[in-house]
Amino acid sequence: MPVRGPATARFVLDRCEPIDHVVTALLTAAVMDVIGGVAHAELLEEQVPIVTALPGVIATMTEPWPAAYGSAEFLRAWARQPGFRLLK
Repeated sequence: MPVRGPATARFVLDRCEPIDHVVTALLTAAVMDVIGGVAHAELLEEQVPIVTALPGVIATMTEPWPAAYGSAEFLRAWARQPGFRLLK
């Protein structure tokens, strides 16, 4: 029996300006609640210590650039942080 899972990746992009970064993160979390998945967030160096302490973080990396992978819970927690902003 074949393993079933998501056939394609889903992306919520923040390429349009102006953008509400919090709304984008919360929308992405809501979509993840329905279809599953893991969020990939590129980070600024100063965001790393904040993000690594949040609930729902699955993994972090520093090379070739700082990034975090997390659940919908992670996105919601991160969006509540002062100065939250998505990177492009």
